[in-house]
Amino acid sequence: MCRKELYLISLKDLSKRLIEERGYELMYELLMLSALMSRNMSGYKLRIILENAMLPRRKISNGVLYPLLDKLESKGCIGFDEADQDSRGTKIAHITEEGRRYFAELMAKPVAHDAKWDDAYRFKMRGMHYIDSEEQISILQDYRDELAEDLHVYMGVKNHLTDLRDEEGTDTNYYQWQVRSMDFVITTLKAKVDWLEAQIREIEKMEIVK
Repeated sequence: MCRKELYLISLKDLSKRLIEERGYELMYELLMLSALMSRNMSGYKLRIILENAMLPRRKISNGVLYPLLDKLESKGCIGFDEADQDSRGTKIAHITEEGRRYFAELMAKPVAHDAKWDDAYRFKMRGMHYIDSEEQISILQDYRDELAEDLHVYMGVKNHLTDLRDEEGTDTNYYQWQVRSMDFVITTLKAKVDWLEAQIREIEKMEIVK
């Protein structure tokens, strides 16, 4: 493979990654604003928070982080303190009143059922302590209902695969592993649903005590 072909492949991979990361833009904004609700911090520390919120070993590039910070600043959602600098000499970001309003808007925004919906709910949970219990319960219930719908679909798929496995003349071992893979997904979904229902009950119980 020639150098030009390798260069074009690298550009294609970079473009694909940037498109994927841009798809997370609103979630990144939500997480950064949630972090700044607790304290002021540098872009470096915000990057660590973003990376820890994603899948293990996922890195956030400067080409994604700093344009997001610039965008939030241009919206009036964050500001930078010129005099307040950390040990690396970088500026420290702080949230504004407009940022608090935008944070509340993002928390209330319905989650689109796309490839990123599961991550979107996880990101929202990072900011749950800044919203009231009624909204917390609503978000948890929406998440639970989405998972329950997926659970119903996967259980149907498992039943279909089980029927195929048990048919005479089929490759039993092949279908057995398909059934096992569905079992893995179903078990994971059930654990998530159970956890969410436990959190909902706990919040409702705390509200009764109040």
